[in-house]
Amino acid sequence: MTLKVVLADDHPIVLFGVRMTLEREPGIEVCGQAHDSTALAELIDEVQPDVLISDFYMPGGKHGDGLTLVSFVKRRYPQLKLIILTMMTNPSILKNIVNAGADGVLLKSAGQGNLVEAIRAVVQGKKYIAAAVMKLINEAKVENLNARGNPEQRALSSKESEVLRLFVGGHTVSEIANILNRSVKTISHQKISAQQKLGIANDKGLYEYALRNGLL
Repeated sequence: MTLKVVLADDHPIVLFGVRMTLEREPGIEVCGQAHDSTALAELIDEVQPDVLISDFYMPGGKHGDGLTLVSFVKRRYPQLKLIILTMMTNPSILKNIVNAGADGVLLKSAGQGNLVEAIRAVVQGKKYIAAAVMKLINEAKVENLNARGNPEQRALSSKESEVLRLFVGGHTVSEIANILNRSVKTISHQKISAQQKLGIANDKGLYEYALRNGLL
């Protein structure tokens, strides 16, 4: 059985590298690629793939990116296996990607050597969380436990993580409310809640945090 795979990333070089890796593998067919969520949905509807390998941060499409895109894909295409290939190294975001329903999560910085292994695993119904991803998540749990005595006390919720990511990515609170289909009041509250959990007093501190923790 040949596995049909589609790729989604707004970086042509990444798409080229992933495609080259997969096209050398027997039993895997790359059926197309997309640069944003609009084109991605059209491509999935057309080719009905078995696996989607997607970047996490891929702005510009009408179906969003980040956790919004993960939720959209899992809701609209429940049979499709989703592997996120990302540059994000923030443990809270990586944990939220897993919790949002991604079948696999790998870091671009670790190379593409485990992509085929990930594909084989997810089509068998298994979760594939790369060792580098698990290391970041587990180290963060230890740090939080040492800092507060409660491993969940400093952890951001998935909604807070998404608001923070979009804010440091250059969007205003009003724009984020429109993107996520929430009220401005709700987005403002989630931004403030994230800042309080992180012990950050102002926007300058948020940008510094983002640079240190792989959000930018």
